[in-house]
Amino acid sequence: MKRKLESCLLALALLPGLALAGSSAQIRDLAAATGLNERDVQMVVGAHTAYPQYLTRYDWARHRVIAVLGAERYNDLMAGREIQLDNGIRVAIAK
Repeated sequence: MKRKLESCLLALALLPGLALAGSSAQIRDLAAATGLNERDVQMVVGAHTAYPQYLTRYDWARHRVIAVLGAERYNDLMAGREIQLDNGIRVAIAK
């Protein structure tokens, strides 16, 4: 029983990171396009409350992403649809 509980806790701890692990190149591309660091981009497009800087940087980073991408592309990205950045790279974030 204890091993099963430990396995479940480990899986729950790793799950948010695994969702974005396959898209590290896309996170890097978004960071380069927006001028933010990769951690701020992950906070905006992922589970933002897991980051200690959430209270101080989330709103600023989110507004920066919206200002660079535009509201329509931001909403498409957050809905899981693929968008095209200004440099021609296509990006989609799996939710």
